[in-house]
Amino acid sequence: MTSDRIRILLIDDDEIDRESLSRHINESELPYALTALGSKRAGLQALATATFDIVLLDFELGDGTGLEILPQLDETPAIIITGCGSEEVAVEAMRLGARDYLIKDNERSYLTVLPLTIENVLARKQIEDDRERLIVELQDALAQVRSLEGILPICGSCKKVRNDQGAWSEIEQYVSAHTEAEFSHGYCPECLSLAINAENGEQT
Repeated sequence: MTSDRIRILLIDDDEIDRESLSRHINESELPYALTALGSKRAGLQALATATFDIVLLDFELGDGTGLEILPQLDETPAIIITGCGSEEVAVEAMRLGARDYLIKDNERSYLTVLPLTIENVLARKQIEDDRERLIVELQDALAQVRSLEGILPICGSCKKVRNDQGAWSEIEQYVSAHTEAEFSHGYCPECLSLAINAENGEQT
């Protein structure tokens, strides 16, 4: 989400239900930016021209069903809200990608649980997005590690490495460019001994 307000698209052919949700949002001061439309056609047009954080779909629309919209949503999570639901409809909605399913009631008490449902759906979506991003990062890191596999052309004297373009560079520079490794310099015991002896020899 790009702002503090959750962008919601409601597609419901019942004008009273659309107005009820809008009034509930205002009275409860919910952080929602609501776009309420009354047909499948209008909903698909909105989805083609704007971005939403979540979509609320009525099952029965005048020109189709909410289930017919689900395959068009790509990564946008959706909740089916219907007054004529059944177990079969719920199962089919989930199979097509709906994240949750609410039943309308005459008192419209479903509106009181809708905010928590939206919060849970968006939280699960965020977890999934974070997991996908982590997978991509791990794949990139693995690709960098694998880029050092094989035979490296290295000078037997100065120990510089030749890259794919034929240029020679210090081995530290080459490794840093192909991995996340960083270098800290020091002396191994043998070199340290040679350095001390050389220094003592110069002083004498």
